[in-house]
Amino acid sequence: MAPRRAADPRPQSDHDLLEAFLGGDNDAFSGLMERHEDRIFGLCLKMLHNRSDALEASQEIFITAFRRAASFRGDSAFGTWLYRIGINHCKDMLRKRKDLLLETDQLEIERVDPRQRGIDEATALRLDLSKALAGLPGDYREAVVMHDLGGVPYEEIAAITGVPVGTVKSRISRGRRQLARLMEHVEGMDTSKDQT
Repeated sequence: MAPRRAADPRPQSDHDLLEAFLGGDNDAFSGLMERHEDRIFGLCLKMLHNRSDALEASQEIFITAFRRAASFRGDSAFGTWLYRIGINHCKDMLRKRKDLLLETDQLEIERVDPRQRGIDEATALRLDLSKALAGLPGDYREAVVMHDLGGVPYEEIAAITGVPVGTVKSRISRGRRQLARLMEHVEGMDTSKDQT
């Protein structure tokens, strides 16, 4: 048996870290967390629209991954598997809180009028986008958020959601068209308010 090299300059792959963790090296899971935590937090923030909920969800997702690591079969990349856990957890949070995304965005929009409260244009645009996204059907919103806001490739979204790549592309295309119409509607409402 060849002696093991003391220092390998190449970074360990997700697969290597997972194997090490399953072999009893708990530090290896910390390595996986560090590698994926920004992406998972970004996903949670985009789906939940609330920083504290996103932090809580991120922690729960990694706890779930820690507990279920032995069940990872390797049919997809570890990151894809983790993202799927994240999507499902965020959906569960939204369901349990009676679609938190729709309720909190609507309350925020009703409470804040950018022209009256001195909100800057970027914040007003985010509120408009949140309102428009909340108006999309769930499948379209999920695909648009993952691809356009999260930068997730079509193939990975297909693996996460369990639908063909063609369906993912169709949902994104239709979601973008509906989003554009909804954004125009929101902006039109704002303009009409200015004229009254």
